[in-house]
Amino acid sequence: MPVARLNGIDVNYEEHGRGTPLVLVHGYTASLEMWREQVEAFSKDHRLIIYDARGHGGTTAPADPAAYTIERHYAPDLLALLDHLGIHRACIGGLSMGGMIAQEFALQHPQRAGALLLFDTGPGMGLMRRNPALAERFTAFRTMMQTLARTQGMAAVVEGMLKGPMSQAAMAAGRGPLPPAVARHIEGMKKMSVDGYLGGASALQTWRGSVERLGFIRVPALVLVGEDDPLLGASREMHERIRGSRLVVLRRAGHGTNMWRPREFTAATLAFLADVDAERAVAGEQIVD
Repeated sequence: MPVARLNGIDVNYEEHGRGTPLVLVHGYTASLEMWREQVEAFSKDHRLIIYDARGHGGTTAPADPAAYTIERHYAPDLLALLDHLGIHRACIGGLSMGGMIAQEFALQHPQRAGALLLFDTGPGMGLMRRNPALAERFTAFRTMMQTLARTQGMAAVVEGMLKGPMSQAAMAAGRGPLPPAVARHIEGMKKMSVDGYLGGASALQTWRGSVERLGFIRVPALVLVGEDDPLLGASREMHERIRGSRLVVLRRAGHGTNMWRPREFTAATLAFLADVDAERAVAGEQIVD
């Protein structure tokens, strides 16, 4: 895999296919491997770029906790990668934390985003704080996971995370054996740097969020989420705030729709990209069985 020296770190990335650039950012604790089932389909008509965000996969994990913020690090890393590859404008997508990075990038550099794909994500912790019980639940869980990482390592974190609200909702929705992509994600987490794990968590907690800024997004946007994902409500609000966006809800899916229901996820995303490429309107709402 190629590696680019960007913003003082080594960024691991892959490039597939030709056509309109499509850049995808993975979720927290994942890596570019989470897109493996989508690579062939997405690169057929697009120049697909997938990469490991800082602290994840094969990309450098700085030891300094201050080196992890969405505004000053993750979004600038994405910009630097585009510049490195000579890409001026691209469709930008991301899942969970990757979706937050994609939002921040599109808001900081609106001229560089031709379309926005937001998978299983939300506009930041500010929206969650409207539901004190939910916010308290997630804060307590994250605190517990951070303590485990520091004291017992990533294997203990993986065991604890599988009992967390996101994982439990996803597994309940799947109602079956773990898909290959989910199994890869779990194994990959065990090898993750503790510095990267703690840094990513800090970035999520300190991001200013996008709730009050979503109205500035003027490019075609896809908001896709599983009906059993705790971020369903946040996704609906994002759809309402992004003018002309498309909301797709996948039934029987929790967090990590591309891994739990890859066929349906891929089809819905390709349909959106086809409409964007043909300059057709994308607005609307769909429920996919």
